[in-house]
Amino acid sequence: MQTIREALRQFLKETGPGNPGSTASPSAVIQVFESYLDGWAHEDLNPFERQRFEREYSDGRRFCDIFDVSHIKPHHMSAMLGHHAIRHGPSTRGFLKAVGPVMRKLAQWLTEQGFWTAEDRRWYGELVGDNPGRDLSACEQFAGLLQEYVACQGREVPDEVPDENYYDDQFTIADVEPGKLQLDALTDGDEPIVLHLPKSVTSKAKACWSVTLELARIRGRWRVLGAGGVYP
Repeated sequence: MQTIREALRQFLKETGPGNPGSTASPSAVIQVFESYLDGWAHEDLNPFERQRFEREYSDGRRFCDIFDVSHIKPHHMSAMLGHHAIRHGPSTRGFLKAVGPVMRKLAQWLTEQGFWTAEDRRWYGELVGDNPGRDLSACEQFAGLLQEYVACQGREVPDEVPDENYYDDQFTIADVEPGKLQLDALTDGDEPIVLHLPKSVTSKAKACWSVTLELARIRGRWRVLGAGGVYP
């Protein structure tokens, strides 16, 4: 059976690689997907497969060179459609818009070629929803606005902030109102964290997105000290 890398090259040949110099091309999306598989997919291996992986990895081969295409799993593609595309892909709107359609086409191709079963296809649909990748570009736009806001605010924070008044973590947006974001509490029983932000920022946010934030509660009000990635 073909290796993963060989199969993905066949996929591009049959469906069209696009402009190889463009970050919005299927080739660019598949290249980033391969980087995800090479870096993380080995975590799913059984003990026998892990021994093979470690042996061949030491000889310079990577996951996509070692294993066949049956090792592409629906949750790998779901991860690509989430944090990996944003964190490790080109930070261009074209790339982020292309990820969803290319992954959808790849899922269809894997099924048609017999590499995925009907159960794999169903699982993929449950993981990514009806329009996979739709929010990637919007997440990146919101993250940019949030980071610009933080940069303009400065960082006037007391030298010592009690532990219960400081967080540096990933949060889920529970609710969005004009000028206000409500974040899920990190611990059961805690009150939700409410952030007051410009309406121009909150208008680009969506409930259920994940966002990495550094927060401090100063004089009873939560302030954003730092902002990282935003993921659907």
